[in-house]
Amino acid sequence: MRPLQARLVTFCQQVLVLGVVLVVLTPASGVVSLDIVGETPGAPAAPATAPAALMSATVPTKAVTPTVTEVPLTGESGGFSGLRGRTVAGGATRARVVSTPQPVDAFGAVGVTWAGGEDLEEDQITLRVRTRDGDGWSAWEDLEYHDEHAPDPGSAEAATARPGTEPTFVGDVDDVQVEARTDGVALPDDLSLAVVDPGSATRTETEAPADPASSDPSASYDEEFAQQDGTDAATEGITLQAARQQTVAQPTIFSRAQWGADESIRDKSALRYGSISGGFVHHTVNANDYSEAQVPALLRSIYAYHVKSRGWSDIGYNFLVDRFGRIWEGRYGGIDRPVVGAHTLNYNDYSFAMSAIGNFDTVQPPDVMLRAYGQLFAWKLSLHGVNPASTSQKIGRGTFQAINGHRDAGSTACPGKYLYAQLPLIRTYAAQTAPVVTAPQEVPISEPAPQNNLDASPYPDLVVRRASDGRGLVLPTGGLTSFQTRTVVGKRGWDKRADVLVSPDLTGDGLPDLVTADKSGAVRVRAGKGNGKFGSTTRKMRLRGYSLITAAGDINNDGRNDLVARFKGRLATLLGTEKGGFSRKVTRKGYGNYRQLVGAGDVNGDGRADLLLRTKNRLFLQTGYGTGRFAAPKRVAGRWSGYNRVVAGDFNGDGRSDLVARSSKGKMMLMPGRGDGTYGAALGPATNLKAMRWITGANMVGGAGADLIGVVGKTLVVVANRDTFELGAPIDTGVSFAGMDTILNAGDINRDGFGDVLTRDGSGQLWFFAGTGTGALAAGTVLGQGWGPVQGLRAVGDVTGDGLPDVVGTPAGGRLTVWPGNGTGLGAGVLVTGGAVPAPAGLPADLSGFDWVLGVQAMTLKGSPDYVVRDRASGVAYVYSGRKSGVSDPRVLGEGLGAFDLAG
Repeated sequence: MRPLQARLVTFCQQVLVLGVVLVVLTPASGVVSLDIVGETPGAPAAPATAPAALMSATVPTKAVTPTVTEVPLTGESGGFSGLRGRTVAGGATRARVVSTPQPVDAFGAVGVTWAGGEDLEEDQITLRVRTRDGDGWSAWEDLEYHDEHAPDPGSAEAATARPGTEPTFVGDVDDVQVEARTDGVALPDDLSLAVVDPGSATRTETEAPADPASSDPSASYDEEFAQQDGTDAATEGITLQAARQQTVAQPTIFSRAQWGADESIRDKSALRYGSISGGFVHHTVNANDYSEAQVPALLRSIYAYHVKSRGWSDIGYNFLVDRFGRIWEGRYGGIDRPVVGAHTLNYNDYSFAMSAIGNFDTVQPPDVMLRAYGQLFAWKLSLHGVNPASTSQKIGRGTFQAINGHRDAGSTACPGKYLYAQLPLIRTYAAQTAPVVTAPQEVPISEPAPQNNLDASPYPDLVVRRASDGRGLVLPTGGLTSFQTRTVVGKRGWDKRADVLVSPDLTGDGLPDLVTADKSGAVRVRAGKGNGKFGSTTRKMRLRGYSLITAAGDINNDGRNDLVARFKGRLATLLGTEKGGFSRKVTRKGYGNYRQLVGAGDVNGDGRADLLLRTKNRLFLQTGYGTGRFAAPKRVAGRWSGYNRVVAGDFNGDGRSDLVARSSKGKMMLMPGRGDGTYGAALGPATNLKAMRWITGANMVGGAGADLIGVVGKTLVVVANRDTFELGAPIDTGVSFAGMDTILNAGDINRDGFGDVLTRDGSGQLWFFAGTGTGALAAGTVLGQGWGPVQGLRAVGDVTGDGLPDVVGTPAGGRLTVWPGNGTGLGAGVLVTGGAVPAPAGLPADLSGFDWVLGVQAMTLKGSPDYVVRDRASGVAYVYSGRKSGVSDPRVLGEGLGAFDLAG
């Protein structure tokens, strides 16, 4: 191949864009003058052999303003002046157009763009280019067209973007000519040729790389981002505190100022940060024989074309590397920050990219360029906790290696077959780069003091994810079921009674009443006063031979409450009459072995009063017919052998009939009714009433739940319900936790008085959801990146002693670290002295059967923090209450929690 043709191989793949536009020029404008001025006109081109690494660059001393001349080739509604085409079957257009030879006399760039929304498939347009040097034309060469370099769809930057070619750098040739063919589609509307003049520096100097972080402090990036996005700069500044315990040394990077970037032309409002889970290798598809001094002009040409012609906010790449192994800062925003670029369509929010300046479909990349890739990728990935050797990284919607070619994410030849073939070597160079080891600061921390309140109550809450749809919910706790201390309501003579019970209203005043029976069979009804006390007797009757008298409610649906009892081994009903008395009727036999009859209310949800029967070891249910009669007894599931008294009532205020059962040791346990004839797992103990006799229940003092009444010694006492509970109805947070792998109920992170939530997603981003104090959460914002490798991440409350909630965890290969709260987010990670979080003893040594182990503030608001665990197999959650030394025995918090797959 002739020297001209060798240059053309690189050149023609980019000049083709120029040919497309020249093809459609009107006859009056058939020749376009390309007055493009290079950085150093007349500078000799570097040899095509592999260059030596350079540690300096010839750079402008101040910003240089590029210019872009747009030459319209078609109207906004189409129409090509001078285009000769022909119509084929079906109405499609097939056209072949060859442009007039176009003179080229300087160094610069050209490109073609067209109206947004007219993306063409690769097989719908064919572009070829040739050049002339002297009297001879080169052979026609194909130019690849792809549309994979662009902002992500739906972003603000994408709204103003135009489809188009890559910028093409024009070499030392006389003329160019292009051929364009379409098959089946018309050429796009608003086709425009961009002629880019990168501008000339009035003065240049030879400089070493200027660290972009010092020449343009990252604080200014934060300030600009905060001004346009409303995000607190201090919050954004914690990005990947987790992985910075072990980071790779930063390679030398030439700043934007060193290539003369004119910051006034970019769209400052579009600066945006995302996350980094991997990196992509690109190439710029231009000539390979540029000199070292021409590189700043090349970068300005790409920058100007991307901004002014493609409609992007800034240069698309995060970094660029030249053939001399020098790395250049690309898109503005901070070299150590997860700046969202426009390089890899659909993956910009989750990755970064460096583009090699050159066309590596035609030449091999030099080793200095490959080593620069390895150093840059090792450093940048380490900032975000990503192992450069990783073969499975979740990047957006796909799974990739940590280091990829552009073609791995789209239908494109980028980064060229020769550079793509060197990706294994780039990965090797990156993996061989040693991390920086620093002597970390260490701090002691106190015992965890979790802060878990998210709703309006003072009690801690659980935040969970519903497995079926990823929805975030708050499960409020309510202080755990308990009763107050005893209140004496009758001082003398109550030890003489043979039975004492509270019944729903028997006297017609709407208040619960008291029924007593003495050993002679005299039964008295005393009217309730609504404050736990009772008046004088309003009704007296003699029921000799009756036992186990029980308040049954309205069992015959006549609007009056009734009693039931046992009489000579049979069930007897005492139906309330219109005059306030009772009509007695003996029914079925077989009740001789029962130790207790319990008026249970509506147990099965059919609206009729039911009856429970207790033997020494079992409990039976007789469902009511609503006629004063009951169905045959059926055994109630559960273990009942340890209880000597069962009391029915709505104790948790949910409208369903529950049971309180007393064990032989006096512990009162709540069995919540499910409304289907069964009861939930025992909750409690709620209190200890070992010495209390004839315990019954009713709502006597005005709270939401039923109270207890019974006899202690000679006194009648009421034990009022505290109206506390284990778990309330779920509250919809209004946000989704889909894609998250960790939820942290973190406490008041932003110091607005409401508890907040942190989550971590599969790509290692840490998300912040501000609480509102009602259980709802504000929309999530990214608080930081690179948290994926952190093991055992948990919210522990204030352990550093400054009153702000903290987070602890262990980075990959590191030691236990605390990230202290700073009032707006989390500060830099600090190693924990001793490498352990102090914790009370008493939890089981083997926690493998639990899939939740959550530290929470004291459920009862008293004492040490508690632990909530969930049994992996049954979905039942338990509470281990904290004590001065260790924890208590577990008590059930709730069952049926298997519907949730994540909790904090």
